[in-house]
Amino acid sequence: MLIRYKPKHDHIKCVPLIATTAGTKNLAIERTQVQLLPGTNEVTDAEWEVMKPHLTREIKNGVISTIEVNAAKSKKTPDGKAHDLKNMPAREALTIVGECVNPDTLAKWHHEETREEIRLAIIERMKELNLEIPKYIPGLGTDSDGDENDGDGEEKELDKMNVDELKAYAAEKGITVTGNKAEILAAIKEAEAQ
Repeated sequence: MLIRYKPKHDHIKCVPLIATTAGTKNLAIERTQVQLLPGTNEVTDAEWEVMKPHLTREIKNGVISTIEVNAAKSKKTPDGKAHDLKNMPAREALTIVGECVNPDTLAKWHHEETREEIRLAIIERMKELNLEIPKYIPGLGTDSDGDENDGDGEEKELDKMNVDELKAYAAEKGITVTGNKAEILAAIKEAEAQ
């Protein structure tokens, strides 16, 4: 769930994740509070449900709002609305990355995003904010079936990566690549051999 936080004066908003209703008491929450920085922030759907009662005044005044963008209907967006970066069309995703100053949100997107242009925008945004860019580990983050990886640290072999993964890997390593999969793979292997 993407949230836009627009205070009159820039400041961090700490929101406790304390369930106040019977429906939210059974939700799985991993942290005790969320820090919202001005701009775009991302929280889980469960966290948003727990946060809403604590933010009624800010939501009513438009200081805090959810971000949803029209997207093609699919398994991930059955209602035709994208609520997270990886399901948004590229143009909207680039705008949202440009508005984000939250290091945790940028790091999460860096880990999840596979589209080359969006990954590069995330990296550039992290550089603008003088944030450390996490090391890219090919294949870590999602399994071949698209589910979250268990984080066992196994790297995906270069030969088994698709073109987008190879381009993202090359961008992380500062290797300029063009062409088809074979040409990109050859350029990466040549650069890493040096």
